[in-house]
Amino acid sequence: MMKIREGIELVEGLNKGRFPYCNVLKVENVLIDAGAGIEILKNIREKVDVLLLSHTHPDHASGAWLFQKKKVLGPDNFKTDLESLARRFVGEEIAEIWIRFVEGFGMKSFEYEGYEAGIICENPEIEAIPVLGHSADHHVFLIDQKVLFGSDVDLTSFGPFYGNPESDPYLFKKEIEKLLDLDFEIFVSAHSKPVFDKERAIEEILKFMEKFDERERKILEILEEPKRIDEIVEISPIYGKKPYAKEMLDFFERNMILKHLEKLLKDGKIRKEDEYYVKV
Repeated sequence: MMKIREGIELVEGLNKGRFPYCNVLKVENVLIDAGAGIEILKNIREKVDVLLLSHTHPDHASGAWLFQKKKVLGPDNFKTDLESLARRFVGEEIAEIWIRFVEGFGMKSFEYEGYEAGIICENPEIEAIPVLGHSADHHVFLIDQKVLFGSDVDLTSFGPFYGNPESDPYLFKKEIEKLLDLDFEIFVSAHSKPVFDKERAIEEILKFMEKFDERERKILEILEEPKRIDEIVEISPIYGKKPYAKEMLDFFERNMILKHLEKLLKDGKIRKEDEYYVKV
């Protein structure tokens, strides 16, 4: 465990906290997120009384079933059986592929009590702040007005993920901007190393946000010659390499590209001719 400040410790997930795992945060008797890996979570389970989920993506909630005898809190009004989650995140067509994938790193169906935005724990004080667009239930947590757990505002070189049907990159970018005005001292990411200086954290958040526009520019460059959506996905301007679960990653990339194409069409920067997208 890495000490963040008194009473707060970071537990690095398997694969150095990279997908399909995440880093989790122990805040006294509260554990934030459950994606570190099943064996790691088994070692933590008896040291906490409450599990608090930032959202229901599998890399954050895969071990939530281990805590069913504890108090488990998650975003209000979302179903958490694997079949419902699969339909939400990938739709019917590849739901079985998604379920097999998440079961491979230990995920099972689970239940929790719903929370809403605001103060959800008082000692320690933990405030849930919605940062939507990544998913419909994504939250970050401000702890004792000192530590900001940014969840999937994760400051990775990959950048923002918005590959689910419910995701919205332009909403996500706008929601991230809220974090720049928060009063905090330390920024903790779910997938990269913590940042112990607020000024540097702000720089890293702004750099993370640049990925939205960078990806849009890449798509426009690809459309110097007309392309069908399948051709753009094959070029892979977002993922580049897909070393595992290619069908699922293609689904995510296709969704992300389509969301940019929709905006580019609306802005008049491209047009559509039959199945082809054409730069104006």
